[in-house]
Amino acid sequence: MSDEKQQQAKSKKDDWQTPEWLWKTIDRNDEIDLDPCPGVDTEIGNHNIDPRHHDGLDYPWEGTVFVNPPYSEKADWLEKVVEETKRNTVDTIYVITPDSTDVGSWWHKWIAPHASHTIFFEHRVKFVKPETGEQAGNPPGGTALHIFGKVPHRVIEAFQNGERGVDVVTRASRFD
Repeated sequence: MSDEKQQQAKSKKDDWQTPEWLWKTIDRNDEIDLDPCPGVDTEIGNHNIDPRHHDGLDYPWEGTVFVNPPYSEKADWLEKVVEETKRNTVDTIYVITPDSTDVGSWWHKWIAPHASHTIFFEHRVKFVKPETGEQAGNPPGGTALHIFGKVPHRVIEAFQNGERGVDVVTRASRFD
């Protein structure tokens, strides 16, 4: 990451934790094996890479993976997601990002051609403050959940039948 990007990342809050309802909806229907970029004291999945000592971008992934990357580094993490999906050692990768689909963005490079499903939430996802464990206020934008690899339809059904409204976009994956 460039020095300029590192400075930008430091100037913004970038370590929000995933709300329990979101990751548990996935985990109940497709057990999460790995969270390669957890926050400190986060316990999503059966295995976590300790962010204080290791960078999840440097390690191979396996099984069912959940990724809530620092948004300032989302392109790096999405590149890794596509790379790991092509290695065929993962079954499914779930990735949370902003719901921005701007032209010429990371969305068109990493999400549109590779994700098999994207879930858009009708309401803003309220993340958790890692310092207090409390729900944060309204975020500045919406959130999307992207699914790469095998898609357990029970996960999509769980979100569609849940209390929070969702729209699901499906596209064929193209891994060349």
